[in-house]
Amino acid sequence: MIAVYSRPKDNRLQTMTGLLLKVALLMGMVLFFSSCEKEKIVIEGNQPASTFNISKIKIENYVQRVHIDIIGREPLEEEMEQSVARLQEDSLKRDTRMDIIQELMTDTTSRPGDGSYKAAFTLNLYNLAKIRCVEGVPDGEFNRRIGIASFGALKDSLEGNWDAYYKKLESIRRNRAALNSREQLYEGKIGFHQMFGALINNSVYDEINMNTFNFVRAAFDELLWRLPTDQEFQASFDMIENEEPRELFGKIGSDKEDFIDILIHSPAMFEGLIIWAFQIYLNRSPTPAEVVTFLPEFLIHKDINYIISEIMVTDEYANFR
Repeated sequence: MIAVYSRPKDNRLQTMTGLLLKVALLMGMVLFFSSCEKEKIVIEGNQPASTFNISKIKIENYVQRVHIDIIGREPLEEEMEQSVARLQEDSLKRDTRMDIIQELMTDTTSRPGDGSYKAAFTLNLYNLAKIRCVEGVPDGEFNRRIGIASFGALKDSLEGNWDAYYKKLESIRRNRAALNSREQLYEGKIGFHQMFGALINNSVYDEINMNTFNFVRAAFDELLWRLPTDQEFQASFDMIENEEPRELFGKIGSDKEDFIDILIHSPAMFEGLIIWAFQIYLNRSPTPAEVVTFLPEFLIHKDINYIISEIMVTDEYANFR
C-alpha cells in the first residue's frame, strides 16, 4: 500500500492575500468616487435649528405670548419679525429676552392704539387688579357712583344734612381713588400694591363684601391669597368695626383706613403678589424656594415689573423646554 500525504494549507498566506485584495478594492472605490462630481441636494424651507434646538414657531409663540400678557394684544407683523430676529441672532439669550420684555413694560414712545407700550401695560395691570378685587367692573361704574354721590351731596348741603354730606364726600373720594389708581401707577406715584389698596377701598368692593366680617376675610384672601388666622381676624375686626387700637403685622391701627394701609405694606402682601404673578402668568403657585428667592428684592424695591419679567424670561414661560 502506498501512503498518500496531503500538504497542509498555509493559512497565513491565505489571510495576507485576502487582506491585500480587500485593500486594493477599497482604494479603487475611493479613487472612483473621488473623481465624480458630487450632486448638491437642497431642501426648500428647511430651517436650521437654533443653538438651543428651538423651532421658529416656538419663538414666534413666545413673542406673541409676551405681547398679549404685557400690553394686551398680539404683536404687529413688524414687531413679530423684529423680535424673532433678535432672539434668533442672540441664540435666545436671557438678556435679549429681558430687553424685549422691559421695552414692552417701560417704553413711552407714542404708538397708534396703545398710547405707548407703558400705557398699555399699565392698563393691563389695572384691569387684572380689578378682576381680582371688584369682579372687573368697568370704569363707568365708578363714574356712575361718583355722579350719584355728587348729586346727593349737593342736595344734603342745601338741606343742611351735614353728616350725610360728608359721608358722600368720603364715598366720592374712595371711588375716585380707585379710578385714578391707573394714572398714578403709570406716573410712578403709587406701586402695584397700593393700587390693590384703592381697589378694596371703594363702594363697589363694599357692596360685593358687605359687613366687616366678609370684608376682612375677602381682603386677606384677595391680597394675601389666604384667610386670616383667628388672631389676625379678631384684631382686624376690632380695628374696623369698633375703631379700637389693635396690632396687625407688627403695626397699630384703629380704623378701616389703617387696616388697609397695614395690610398692603406688610411682607405678606408682597408674598401674595408673587403668588398672584405666578398664577396669572404660569397658572401655578410659586414653590417656597421661588418665594424665598424673589421676596427680599421685592420688599426693597416694591416693583411688580421685577417679578413679572423674572417669570417671563424663563424657559418654562416661553415653553422652550
